[in-house]
Amino acid sequence: MHIDELIAYLHSYLDVGSFSDASLNGMQIEGFKNCTKIATAVTASLEAIDAAIEEGADTLLVHHGLLWKGQMSPIRGTLKERYSAILESNINLLAYHLPLDANREVGNNSYLCSLLDLKNTDYVSAGDPTSIAMKGNFESKKSISEIASVLADSLQCKVQVLGNCDRNALISDVTVCSGSGSFLIDSNYVPKFEALITGDVNEQTYHMAKETGTPVFVLGHDASEQGGIKLLGDHIAHRFDIEHIHLHFNVENEVAVYDYSDK
Repeated sequence: MHIDELIAYLHSYLDVGSFSDASLNGMQIEGFKNCTKIATAVTASLEAIDAAIEEGADTLLVHHGLLWKGQMSPIRGTLKERYSAILESNINLLAYHLPLDANREVGNNSYLCSLLDLKNTDYVSAGDPTSIAMKGNFESKKSISEIASVLADSLQCKVQVLGNCDRNALISDVTVCSGSGSFLIDSNYVPKFEALITGDVNEQTYHMAKETGTPVFVLGHDASEQGGIKLLGDHIAHRFDIEHIHLHFNVENEVAVYDYSDK
């Protein structure tokens, strides 16, 4: 299909126009006019770009693109390498940020809710997709260890828990915000949710989680946002009979960890 047709469809399907976003959503770099094979990845890293080219994709669809509002920097170093790789291969770069986080069918937050089989899911501001984060409750209470195990196994990641870390503590409801969702508790002195699931956190999050007694499940930014972009690629492939390959790099699992007691 023509790349402009795909972009028009995604603009409507993800309701891009409803979101105020730091990302340039949609086409970021133009390449081939005809789209027959897409690769998806969380971030337009050099690793993802090279892998998409090697797989013979004509389009790379990502959650974190290269163009952000207010960004003014020389195109040099690894940024130059990313641009050069895309331009020389003539592949398209498409990016969808907040509209993908919030989508009820293929969104990152909806995906995390589905992993936990949450019931009565809605946005944190009821019925408002632009509030991005979602909330839901368990049919029967789940322990912290049960929740962490499901997330770790499903996402192939390590799960940290801040605040109330009693593995047997029971939880009725959770709020879910992929990526950098700790803002939901960082300045929230009386949280209205029992627990928060997010990608990465700030220093303040540790104190607020502990002082309010609110467990915060930390998955890693990349791990928390693998689901949505893959589901979006699968959706496009099924609807338009386009080949799709998802590029999964397990970013956080590649990080070396040294314990203070290591010699």
